[in-house]
Amino acid sequence: MPTDSEIATGRPAAPRASLAARLLFIGVFLLYWVTLTPFTDLSVDPSTSKPPGWTQGIMVLLTLMLVAFAATNAQARKLVLQPRLVFGTLFFWLLLTAILSVDPAGALKRSIIAIMVTLSAGILLLLPASEEEFARLLGKSVLIVLGLCYFGVIFVPYLSIHQPNDFLEPEHAGLWRGLYVQKNEAGGVMAMFCFFGLYLARSWSRVIGLAIFAGSALFLLKTGAKTSTALMPVILVLAFVFERFRWARVPIVFGGVGLINFSTVGVVALPAVREFVTSLGIDATFTARADIWNLALAAIAENPVFGYGFDSFWGTNTLVNSDLGAFTWAVKAVDAHNAYVDAMVNMGLPGLFILIACLLYVPLRSFNIQSDRNNSNNISRLFLRIWLYGIFLACLESVFLARSGPFWFTLSAAMFGLAYQARCSIVRDTESGTVHDRAFAPRRPIAMG
Repeated sequence: MPTDSEIATGRPAAPRASLAARLLFIGVFLLYWVTLTPFTDLSVDPSTSKPPGWTQGIMVLLTLMLVAFAATNAQARKLVLQPRLVFGTLFFWLLLTAILSVDPAGALKRSIIAIMVTLSAGILLLLPASEEEFARLLGKSVLIVLGLCYFGVIFVPYLSIHQPNDFLEPEHAGLWRGLYVQKNEAGGVMAMFCFFGLYLARSWSRVIGLAIFAGSALFLLKTGAKTSTALMPVILVLAFVFERFRWARVPIVFGGVGLINFSTVGVVALPAVREFVTSLGIDATFTARADIWNLALAAIAENPVFGYGFDSFWGTNTLVNSDLGAFTWAVKAVDAHNAYVDAMVNMGLPGLFILIACLLYVPLRSFNIQSDRNNSNNISRLFLRIWLYGIFLACLESVFLARSGPFWFTLSAAMFGLAYQARCSIVRDTESGTVHDRAFAPRRPIAMG
């Protein structure tokens, strides 16, 4: 019997995944984008309240469901975590440095969770049976998250807008944070939602997509998150140039990331850079991040090969209660506010090089391959924007291998998405010539109709 879609369009409807796969997609998306502890009360010390243990149990359960799907799906088994040699090397080094750390049990647990997040992101994209279905599921999920954020601002503002009585950072009073803990996190989310909105306007519903873009852009401005607000339009321009000019791709990725890190972290090591940055009217401390980078670079110099193990440096009693506290407040920092610096702290210089291969070289190569095969489409553009946003945001925020929240999960999904697009082809209806855009179908000759 023909479906409503077939009757309306006069052509076969795009394939659909099972109900279980669709529900799993939305459930996993909401797990990382909403988390299980939204709308945190910031009037109390956040360090005194930890999420209940069952929250990790739900994450493990959903991850096992994703793994079960991949294990029973021949196409997914071939595609997931590609290229496996590169990501396998990253995971091996992450686990090795955890074993060699001062807290091997804790570092191993944290490393395994980070690997689970990465694996989940890669499998999630394989659940929809077509790009049409991917866009539809993504749109519904984004509407839920964006709706919750606005619901909080309107109905529970004391849990969604920074207040003067916040235990930490009361100076942010009046800035929106939605269901997230901090305005910068909310700003980063809304920047990515802007990318989602533009994609959905082309691939699902123009009205809903543009509404998501407008609502996200407004929320982004209300967060006061300067980095995300400035970066979002820059990424749109960079992605435009990246798509159209192959010669610009390496300079944008390696040159851009290198230049930003040189101009920021470089202020600590090179007085000439600090003077130049100051002459431009820029705060050379980067809102006190320079103190953190100075401490991090000194720590890296003491243990450059293996680092200190995953998340086994910042926030530890050894650091917080050390004599260094008499000289710098940075001992109380929760991370380096730079994902590339934190990679060296956690995994040493070899870990940084491996991570650069995974996060910069592999996605760049994937995009070049799909571009050469004329396999780029709207979903490729979405993955490109998210990937570029993530690697540039990482110059000022520690987003790599994060065990919770949307940033690492979404960046991983974008990287794997680019890899899948490079290995697959767009499928067209051979009778009508209509593009169905089957998500990540095995590469085959494209029938032009």
